[in-house]
Amino acid sequence: MDVSLIVLLVFVALIVLLLIEVPVAFSLAASGAFGLILLRGTSVAGATLGSVPFQSSSSFTLIVVPMFILMGIFAMHGNIADDLFRLTNRLMRGVRGGVAVATVVTCAGFAAVCGSSVATAATVGRLTIGEMIRYGFNPAFAAAIVASAGTLGVLIPPSIALVLFGVITNESIGRLLIAGIVPGILSAVVMGVGILVCARLGIGFDRKASVPAEEAGTGHGGRHGGVFKLLLLFVIIVGGIYSGLITATEAAAIGAFAAFLIMLVSAIWNGTGVVSRLFASLRDSASITSMVFAIIVGASIFSYFIVSAGVPNAFAGWILGIDLPPRLLVLLLLLSLIPLGMFLDGVSILLITVPLYYPVVVTGLGYDGLWYAVLTVKMIELGLITPPVGVNVFIVANMAKGAELEKVFRSITTFIVLDLVIFAILFAFPVLVTWLPASVR
Repeated sequence: MDVSLIVLLVFVALIVLLLIEVPVAFSLAASGAFGLILLRGTSVAGATLGSVPFQSSSSFTLIVVPMFILMGIFAMHGNIADDLFRLTNRLMRGVRGGVAVATVVTCAGFAAVCGSSVATAATVGRLTIGEMIRYGFNPAFAAAIVASAGTLGVLIPPSIALVLFGVITNESIGRLLIAGIVPGILSAVVMGVGILVCARLGIGFDRKASVPAEEAGTGHGGRHGGVFKLLLLFVIIVGGIYSGLITATEAAAIGAFAAFLIMLVSAIWNGTGVVSRLFASLRDSASITSMVFAIIVGASIFSYFIVSAGVPNAFAGWILGIDLPPRLLVLLLLLSLIPLGMFLDGVSILLITVPLYYPVVVTGLGYDGLWYAVLTVKMIELGLITPPVGVNVFIVANMAKGAELEKVFRSITTFIVLDLVIFAILFAFPVLVTWLPASVR
């Protein structure tokens, strides 16, 4: 059978499996195995299926993933997000729409110790959506703010997406994580400014609504514990990697242990059960890690088929043969990730497209791998809030009383535009991505 026909059949099989709602990991594994059987026969396919899952998941570098996930879960149970939101909300209480800016700051801060956009949106949404509604924000718009700000967890280190990018391409994981800092801060600033403009114009915000000033500062708003915890973990991870004292793997392990101590102190201080928090943290991290590694195994089988069929070389040759300016080619490749994000999760997109696109953009056209990695992650961010899947939107829509899913998706349009503006800035000025990693020892 012709190789082109086999590749076509495999992609059709993958699409069908996804449409009938077979889990992504199993869809990738099944379609990849189907292709290997057609391409190489059952004996070779069987041997491959016996070795690839182990090889793809046994890399020492991948230990960063469960460590960062565990650190994020410990940080969540350590009440870092709670304390940080109370403090930032108190500082912004005199600004119209300030509670929403406090939400963005909280998402950015929690993302700096979490690495997961879904966990960031779920954790911060529980704290902030009700507050934003009390301050005059429309429920759907409040949910859209959290869904969009939650995507900062994909970019700001420790980013699991950037770690996986490094594993796939052999780019330095430490430099990739450092490269996400400036774009992450830029994203948070642009998002905050956009929210203040919307509040001023009355978009998604009732300008007549008011909350007594003393309410914003009640509770534990004056406590700075959340900021101290956040800075401690951030210094361990980013400071350790930036200074060259520790590797990304060591930073992940030390950060997880520090987050455990923070959770332990928080549980003792608040008089809550230490054992119950520890059990919940280990259970949640095991669940998330299992999901990520299942996708890694499934995508590795699919990628093995793609490479065996010669698709990357053929694709690179076809793209490089197109008579278009190199920068326009890169832009078209990056924009192609948006429709994929409508149907696939970010990890799957990375594992499927990076082996195809990276040789073209970095090896063939000579662009910087860190710059391309950050732009790829920005496109994946869009997929997290773009219909029909929009994982973050589904999560936060259930938290906002009176917010219908359709209205949340309509409200998210504002933030999709803001994300595209940020993408355009980073695309036009690569130095925003590359200058900080260049100074790493």
